[in-house]
Amino acid sequence: MEVITLGLGAAAAYISKDGIEKLLGPTADYLGKSLAEFTQKRIENVGKIFQSAERKLGSKIDAPGEVPPKILKSVLDEGSFASDPLTAEYFGGILASSRSENGRDDRGARLAKIVDSLSTYQLRCHFLVYGSIRQLFRNQGLSMAFEDREKMQIFIPFSTFAAAMDFSQQEADQANSLIPHIFFGLSRDGLIADHVRWGPKESVREAFAEAPEGGAICSPSAFGVELYLSAFGHNDKQLDFIFDANLDVTVEGIPSSYVNVMATKNATDTTS
Repeated sequence: MEVITLGLGAAAAYISKDGIEKLLGPTADYLGKSLAEFTQKRIENVGKIFQSAERKLGSKIDAPGEVPPKILKSVLDEGSFASDPLTAEYFGGILASSRSENGRDDRGARLAKIVDSLSTYQLRCHFLVYGSIRQLFRNQGLSMAFEDREKMQIFIPFSTFAAAMDFSQQEADQANSLIPHIFFGLSRDGLIADHVRWGPKESVREAFAEAPEGGAICSPSAFGVELYLSAFGHNDKQLDFIFDANLDVTVEGIPSSYVNVMATKNATDTTS
């Protein structure tokens, strides 16, 4: 375990050696050699992920448990290159979600690979889409069962989309290429339903007559909700936990949802 102390020198500002051993359990033994070969920047990124996982576990970190080595490998391989704060939060949540008493739950390995495959634009949009759905529909008596998911279609105005995505002027000028990249990519990976649409007001009004401007229309998917919950350490919960008031989805410096999002079905007067 002394190699861990040396390898995590740069990560000491984020989580202690004791915290790592509690978080990972016996799997911490796998850390030494990997971290010894990492650059300082990669170690810092891993430290941020571990810190996120520790925070999301809260008092549960003191209970017996361990993370499967397969999950640790995925987080180290993919997450150590993640300098974006939101990406670190997602990896941290996946790591926290994968900690179990017998160390058998390795569902997060696939989720980690999905997160690694997403661009920062797609990941931020995923976070904001599900935050918007959570805010719009949590008091509507709907469930994430298939029939209700189709009712949770939302319209995102382009004016507030760009602001929440924190687009620079150059990125805003490239919106015609970025928006298809974002929504086609999320749909292709099953993180939103496949019936997605975007365009100017005249185009989106064919699908949502009350659209006040151009924008995007999309619906949730079960896999998208699973990733969202896992990102905050709750893959042990049912999908409807997305509407639970106790779910903390705060990420410093990033809004939790888009502004002026509208429900397009059954509750067209609902906005967030």
